Amino acid sequence: MLQKQPEVPPVAYDVIVVLGAAVWPGGQPSPALQRRILHAVDLLQRGYAAYLLVTGGVGKYPPAEAAVMQRLAVAHGTPPQHILCEDQAASTFASALRCCDMLRQRGWSRVLLVTDRYHLPRALFAFWSCGLRAVGSAAPGKPARRLRQRWYYYLREGLALPWYLVRAVPVLLRRRRQAVGHKSTARP
Repeated sequence: MLQKQPEVPPVAYDVIVVLGAAVWPGGQPSPALQRRILHAVDLLQRGYAAYLLVTGGVGKYPPAEAAVMQRLAVAHGTPPQHILCEDQAASTFASALRCCDMLRQRGWSRVLLVTDRYHLPRALFAFWSCGLRAVGSAAPGKPARRLRQRWYYYLREGLALPWYLVRAVPVLLRRRRQAVGHKSTARP
């Protein structure tokens, strides 16, 4: 009798990074925040990585997005010791920079990035510009019920991407200088 093999993830990542979204009054997660963290918890439980890194600071309403995601992940069975929390970033680019520092301290560079489909191109670019090997996984579902609001999200992302290109240049130049400096000090 043949036994069915359990589903094995195609690639194992060092960490699943979950980008924040709005927190509503009373510390309630917005639908986007809830979709993102539940998708990440599912990926974690399916073995894509052993750790979550939740990122996002305080927006219009406290607490920090990362704190709300951490609470939801624990409520859905993720051990607290498998959740890293970055709760200061106020933008996607700031999340990339802060997460990059945290990941480098642990020797991690392979990232499975969770956010909404419309947000993935800009988010991936931000993480790539920090030197991380990031792959995206879009949270299922629609970012908004109304078509007009969904178009707003896509338009906003289209306008934000060129701005991120400008912001990434200094980061990329700094990384290049560090790499060149490292190579010159490594030679006898």
